[in-house]
Amino acid sequence: MGDTTDNRGRVGRRAEVLLLDNHWITTIALRTSLTTADGLRLVAEAADCDEAAAAVSAELPDVIVFTDANDPAVVFDRIMEVAPHWPVKAVMLGGNGIPAPLALRCSATGSLPWNAGEQEVLSAVRLVAAGHSISARHRGRTVTEPGPRRLGMEYHDYALTTRESDVLLLLSKGYTNAEISALLGLGESTVKSHVQNLLNKLGVRNRVEATVYTYETGLVQPGGTTRFSA
Repeated sequence: MGDTTDNRGRVGRRAEVLLLDNHWITTIALRTSLTTADGLRLVAEAADCDEAAAAVSAELPDVIVFTDANDPAVVFDRIMEVAPHWPVKAVMLGGNGIPAPLALRCSATGSLPWNAGEQEVLSAVRLVAAGHSISARHRGRTVTEPGPRRLGMEYHDYALTTRESDVLLLLSKGYTNAEISALLGLGESTVKSHVQNLLNKLGVRNRVEATVYTYETGLVQPGGTTRFSA
């Protein structure tokens, strides 16, 4: 298992990732990002669904990352064939995303457009690995739906960093600082600093108000789905 040591000397497990892609350009880009990302460990690569199924049957990863070069229905069918009891967690990049009926068969899923930034992709992988479902709309799309304003994954209005965004999402789910520290591979003092910074930026007084904020704005959806518009 891959471990990471935080700045207080503690060891935490990194989320293990299987990369499924068959185009050398995107494969190299994703491999580079996943290999160097905090809290993640690339444990296997596959060029097609058969190779992915073989990798899963040999060792279950925490999350599968794949691109729209693969039909999600075929991906999940093959994976569930060899690991019928595995709570599938998967992030798809590009295309129309993972259809809702397929997502319901999984423990957690993430769908991101091709114009998502590197840190957005890595945040989504971390969060899906931790059991949170992510959906994201393409940048540039006009949002006309009624209801609360949707916030972008990078929180441009409030200039939250990627790590502050990760912490806010986990905080809103009720995780303690110690649990957030373990999930993200950060020291507790670093998590506390992120919490204080995001509280200040959002103009809220405490964790409860921050949690209420995420639900009122629609950032976190009832039932466990975390929704982004970018």
